[in-house]
Amino acid sequence: MKKITLSIFTAGLLLSPASGAEDLGKVIVTSSSKLPQKIKETTQNVTIVTAEDIKERGYQSVPELLSQVAGFSVATNGGAGQTSSVFVRGLSSDNLLVLLDGIPLTDYTQPGAAAALEHINIDSIKRIEIIKGGQSGIWGASAAAGTVNLITKGATKDSTVISLKGGSHATKGAGVDLSKNFKRGSVSLGAHWIDTDGVSALAPRDAEKDGYKNINFYLNGDFAITKSSKISALFRSDDGKFDFDSGSANDATSKGESKQKIYGVGYHYQEGAITVDAKASYRKIERSLVGTSSFGPWSYDTIGKSTQLSLTTAYQFSDKSSLTVGAEHTINKATTDSGFGATSAKFKNSALFTSYTQRVDALLGADTAFNAVVRYDNFDKFDNKTTFRLGLKRECKVVDGLHSGANIYTGYKAPSLYQFSNAASELKPESIEGFDLTIGYKKYINITYFSNKIKDKIVANFNPATFTTSYSNSGDGVKTTGIELSGEYAFGDSGFVLGANFTHMLKFEDASGKKAQRVPQNSATLSLDYYFGEASHVGLVANYVGKRRDLDFNAYPAKDVTLKSYTTVDVTYNTQFKENFSLNVTVKNIFDKKYETVKGYSTEGRSIYATLEYKF
Repeated sequence: MKKITLSIFTAGLLLSPASGAEDLGKVIVTSSSKLPQKIKETTQNVTIVTAEDIKERGYQSVPELLSQVAGFSVATNGGAGQTSSVFVRGLSSDNLLVLLDGIPLTDYTQPGAAAALEHINIDSIKRIEIIKGGQSGIWGASAAAGTVNLITKGATKDSTVISLKGGSHATKGAGVDLSKNFKRGSVSLGAHWIDTDGVSALAPRDAEKDGYKNINFYLNGDFAITKSSKISALFRSDDGKFDFDSGSANDATSKGESKQKIYGVGYHYQEGAITVDAKASYRKIERSLVGTSSFGPWSYDTIGKSTQLSLTTAYQFSDKSSLTVGAEHTINKATTDSGFGATSAKFKNSALFTSYTQRVDALLGADTAFNAVVRYDNFDKFDNKTTFRLGLKRECKVVDGLHSGANIYTGYKAPSLYQFSNAASELKPESIEGFDLTIGYKKYINITYFSNKIKDKIVANFNPATFTTSYSNSGDGVKTTGIELSGEYAFGDSGFVLGANFTHMLKFEDASGKKAQRVPQNSATLSLDYYFGEASHVGLVANYVGKRRDLDFNAYPAKDVTLKSYTTVDVTYNTQFKENFSLNVTVKNIFDKKYETVKGYSTEGRSIYATLEYKF
């Protein structure tokens, strides 16, 4: 796999033999400081996944991809298009900030404000930057567990790519991506469509099928005003329509739709040591659910709107030190209508942040990088917050490839507008304190110990008499600790590459002191890839998820249950032929394993998908 796992402490990149060598100093990330930054200047755990990686592994969705990253686990309420929850180092989805081209996808209309990753069309993604550990010092709310930045495909050179997809469950799809470079700029546009009959959302998986359709459009470009400055613009639309089950696996009436549109403009200036970046974005997300219950038809509709203005400046004192200062203003609005009249909520936030980076060569026998960030958020409805992160990494000069590092940070999660509107009392933002320590040797082994503690955890309180839910802060602290291991080994020039990661949670509790819901104590991924010929690859991936605590809502009151551990095995084949044609085939769950990630919901059995692509 050509996935670049850039544990910031790693002296080299985890690259397959087919991808060749790459200078670590040339790799650029944008989500660690809000401006393009060389990977050697970061002090965090960064994983970069490219569009080529996505094709090579045959990922059908962003949640599926994240489920194979160390420290991540995913629970899904059924098959394609169903609600997915992402847990990072034992912390829930609402502590993970998802960005699309640097624009936050936090959905404040939902109880937890988590982004709807299941409706982001993965075929339109050029690159994904994954950072684990507190990022609130840069990004503010909902980034306490880390960030995932999804970057839309864009023009690097003139090209036209046409793709056709087909597979199990009557799956069919198509896509086109066009990129054109001009003398003073570039433009890219694309459209992707996917349609599948899917599987039943509620178990058993062979009950009435719950289908899914997704249509994606994007348009982005930039224009150079002068040699030092340029303007850019983007538009993106993801529209997902899905069937789901409400109470019965044979429910043929419950349907939903999630529509999201993003608009953005930017100005970028760089001259000598000075960089200025100004951005404005607007995002609108609409969700609708309809169904029938014993009380009759019901509906649920939400509209969320978010406007953000930001200005970031940086000064490069030398090739080893830089200072970044930024300000942003965000307005979030949400309207919810559950059939009893619409309710609305709104809050504003203004923030200031700064980041300083310093690198020192051969300090006490190791090349050393230091990074410090601090941010102040001023809410109009919640307590103001100051957060920070301090990071250090060292690359040993005596033992080539030996590296170590540490990050200590604070973070927070603001209440969603849904929670704020249904609060039993005045809500506070959740506060998080955490750190991680890493040591490793080249790409062969990396070990990270992490610890997070949440204060003022926001909890749901269900009233069975009125069938309503209110929210309040728990007075108890919630703590997660664990260990991540990852590594990769290439067997010389044979073409074989072995990779593995393992996550063990030492402590992962909820506000009641029980094990956190749907978080496995142990999870692991093992991959074996074989690259042959000029452009062919066969891969095998085994994914293990250990036992998890969950709730059985078929009982009243809901009772604790333990979900069984499971292992799934996927096989992929990729090849390029006749110059411009490529074929990607993936067989999912080849042993047709039956398992649950959420109690009572089904998962996909053995299935096969193929994509034929023509590029010119």
